[in-house]
Amino acid sequence: MFACPICGRELRIVMTTYDTPFFGKVLLTSISCECGFKHADAIVAEVKEPVRFTIKINKDNLFTKVIRSTSGTIRIPEIGVDIEPGPASQAFITNLEGILARVEDIVQMAKRWNADDEEKVKICDRILKRIRDTIEGRDELTLILEDPLGNSLILSDEAFRERLKDEEASKLKTGMTIMDITGLSERELMELDKS
Repeated sequence: MFACPICGRELRIVMTTYDTPFFGKVLLTSISCECGFKHADAIVAEVKEPVRFTIKINKDNLFTKVIRSTSGTIRIPEIGVDIEPGPASQAFITNLEGILARVEDIVQMAKRWNADDEEKVKICDRILKRIRDTIEGRDELTLILEDPLGNSLILSDEAFRERLKDEEASKLKTGMTIMDITGLSERELMELDKS
């Protein structure tokens, strides 16, 4: 039995797999309680070869689709942006302009938070200008999408696709919580086994 975090009653858990375009098999989970508590999640159930996509963002390809799985990392090196997965990472489907809009929103927030720091405000302004100039056709930025589990994708013939080397893939975050028990003693492992 799994207890509801709100009221303590038994949770109703429903799980099913679903075949989706681009992601393959996805495990869908739905957790609910009579008190109204609900939680749903979708987890990609397949692991493919590690992959890296690289594309130059310009005003002519802003509507190019980007599919980022929960294990995908997005980088825009010219402006120092790294969007890495964490434990609450969510997959999304957007386009290149949508990625720039997400980054723009975060930089605007950072600018407000650091309004008293003139140097940080200048850095934010430079990043915002590069984004605006790219959208308006006066500049280009590079988007790199890396996924150690191979479930992310840029849908464009302009995107350069390559297999990541195993060493490169092993250095990327996956967003999953992994428990490393290799450092435990034999006695500690036996205690874990009993619980």
